[in-house]
Formats: sequence, structure tokens, C-alpha cells
Amino acid sequence: MRKLDRRSFIKTLGAGAATLCWPLLSFADDKSPGKSRPNVLFIAIDDLRPELGCYGSKHIKSPHIDAFARRGIAFDRAYCQTPVCGPSRSSLLTGIRPDKRTCNIWDADKFAPNAVTLPQAFRQAGYHTISNSKIFHDWEQAAKRSWSETPTGHDNHADFFDPASKNFVKGPMHGPFFEGPDVPDETYVDGQTCAKSLKDLRRLAKMDKPFFLGVGFIRPHLPFYAPKKYWDMYSREDIAIAENRFKPKNAPDSLKVHPEIQWYHDRGIKYNSLEFHTTARHGYYACVSYVDALVGRLLATLDELKLRDNTIVVIWGDHGWHLGEHNFWGKANLLHNATHAPLIISAPGFQGNIRTDRIVELVDIYPTLCELAGMKLPGHLEGTSMAPLMENPKRQWKKAAFTRHGNGFTVTTRDYTYTEYGKDAQRMLYDRKKDPSENENVAEAEEYKETVDQLSKLLDGQI
Repeated sequence: MRKLDRRSFIKTLGAGAATLCWPLLSFADDKSPGKSRPNVLFIAIDDLRPELGCYGSKHIKSPHIDAFARRGIAFDRAYCQTPVCGPSRSSLLTGIRPDKRTCNIWDADKFAPNAVTLPQAFRQAGYHTISNSKIFHDWEQAAKRSWSETPTGHDNHADFFDPASKNFVKGPMHGPFFEGPDVPDETYVDGQTCAKSLKDLRRLAKMDKPFFLGVGFIRPHLPFYAPKKYWDMYSREDIAIAENRFKPKNAPDSLKVHPEIQWYHDRGIKYNSLEFHTTARHGYYACVSYVDALVGRLLATLDELKLRDNTIVVIWGDHGWHLGEHNFWGKANLLHNATHAPLIISAPGFQGNIRTDRIVELVDIYPTLCELAGMKLPGHLEGTSMAPLMENPKRQWKKAAFTRHGNGFTVTTRDYTYTEYGKDAQRMLYDRKKDPSENENVAEAEEYKETVDQLSKLLDGQI
């Protein structure tokens, strides 16, 4: 049996899809002048899980992203390569999968110092590249080689504006975990990011070269701060909380709760009480609707400027998130809620209002955008271009996605989530066909022994 190193094996796993003939575009040379190439509007939304109307969540008010999904392709099974903001973005933006060491590295320049970043590739191909707020985790990362203009940074996640919030400060940097003052959208950093991006779009529309505009929204990242009108879109009494507020049965010690939400003041609400679950969900939903409204303004301006027909638009979340399932709040674990991310793409020449249940990964975004723009793919990319899948969403595709966190390594297939925790020799298997909420770890059950062996070989890089 031939054995590959793990990185080579994972890259090869999608080769069957990548080598399928896809003649839709005639790819231009990287030096093609002018605006013959499509623009790119690259919208990153922090800590957004697929809790949207277009993903079947009828209780969420996300009309603008839902309308966008009807104009593009929604990927129902997209997975991050590490369920933490910084390393996930470094992987996506360099096109390189994290290994045991780099899955814990937040700085993109240290994650892959010699890699051509996604915006750098577009810049080298003649694009004018701009970054507003959170694209890389820290806005100064890879800045000199990636962006045509100095990136716009973002304020502290925890800036609060409700006068009452000053009574609920925990430590030097953290206010309460939620607030909803009656303020304009532009009060918070995301509203400011949107306003700046709208000005940039008008300026970029007049340039004689294509653009790559990265717009990074902070919300619904903690703390749950959004203007009052978005809170008012939801009735607290109608908010249903998670039914599985318990740790999965037989879960190993390595599966831990991330404490991020406890960094903020609880405003006197007992952690993980019924009131806490309801309030936190209300805050998350309000933040999603806030960002959805800002996305709507970006897309409306794209239409107003008559740019939509020649612009690739990507909306993505950097990983999943727990909303009280298993009494978890946040990401940074290897359960499905933390690794499953939203991803929607629209591109010139492609049919809209379609979706696919084929497995894709965030590391696939880089080669996809290059291919859609007719650019040569850098040799270091480890993802698979999704362009053929966008043409035929039911075609044969990847069998698995791979995610790392800490000393854990996970493979997600159509029916299973399987994790090994390195030297701890602990493992998890969830049969998501029978147990979609991942309430029982069956890795040690005799009936799953063959499944565990097969999935373990995938992680070991064996064919």
C-alpha cells in the first residue's frame, strides 16, 4: 500500500475533482490589461455560522444575504481548516493547510511567511487591492505584499456605547457580553467599515483596472453589540434555545469548552441559565441581522454602479460557532457546530439560485477565485478549485474535509465526524446520519470499529 505524507495526501484527495475537464472559461495571461477581468468583492463575516434564512433557519432575519444566495451558489457543506479566527484566515488567505504547529499560529506572516497571499496574487495580476477591517486577523499582517493601499484597521471588539454598559466592565478591555443602544449603524466599527467600503466602491468603479475589495465585518463575534433596531427584530419570548445543553455522551476530556464569552461581564445573568441562553441567542441573532443589513448596502451599491455583472462576490464565515449546544458558546473545538461554515459565491457566467451538498473547504476559496478570474494558480496552493462544482453542483467531488485544532485532527465525511487527539490517544466519532446533533461519541462502540479504522487511515494519509 502506497503511503503519502499527510499534506500531500490531503491535496491529492481532491485531485479527481480538480482534474475533471472544465472548459467554461478561456484563461487569460496574468498580464492582461484593463478591466477585462472580473472584480472581486470579498466579504468576511466573523464567527458567522450557517444560521441564515438561506440555510434553512426560518427564525433568522437575513433577507439581504438570502437574496444574494438566490443569485449565486450556496455551499451547504463548507468546512474551515481550523476553528479559530486567526489561523483559519491565515489558511484561507495563503491557500495552505495548517499542520500541528501552524494551527495555533495567528500571524499570517509566521503561518506561511513565503506564501503568496490571495490578495497578493490578485495584486500581482494587475488588480487594485483594498482591505477594510478584519480580513487577516490583524489588519497589519501581510499588509505590504497584499494590499495596494494601507489596510483599514478595526477598533477593539468590545467598544460599547450604551451608557449603562460602563457599569458592567470586566477587566481592562471587556465590557458586558451584550448591549443594544438606540444608535445609528455607523456608531459601531462594522457600520464604519461599510461606509468606507461604499466610498471605495464608487472610487474603484472609476479606475481603469479591476479591483479586489476585502470587507471584513466583526459581528456576530462577541460581544453581542448591535443597534437597538436589530434587537427589536426578534421577540425574546419566541427564541428557542438548544435542546442538547449537555456534553456529548462518552466525549473525551480533550473536548473542552471555550471560555471566550466569560471574558465579558455577565450583567448579573447566571452563566448557562435559561435566561443566559435566551439572551445570548438574541444578541447573536441581532448581530447577524445588523451585518446582513450592511451586506445589503454593499450589494445595492454594486448594482447601482452597474458592477454586479462583472464582479465575483464571495460571502464567507471563518468557522462555525456554538449557540449553547452542549452548553458551549463559541468556537475552538472540533465538533460540527464549530467547523461548519457558511459560503456563498456568485460569479459572472454562472447560474444562480443553486446549492450543492458536496463537501468543500475554506482552503478551496483561493484557487477558485484565481480560476474564476482567469489567473494562474500559485504552486503552493493545497485546496481544490470549486469552479467545476459551480458549473455542475451534483458532480463527483471531495469525499472529506480536514480540520485541526490544538492536538486534535478531524476528518468530516458525508455521514461522520471523526477526531483523533494526538498523544492523548483520545478519539471521537459521531454518526451524523443517526445523530446530527453529535450527542454521543461512538468511537469505542464495536459496531463502528471498521468505520473508525477507515477514517483513521484517512487522517494518517493512507490510500
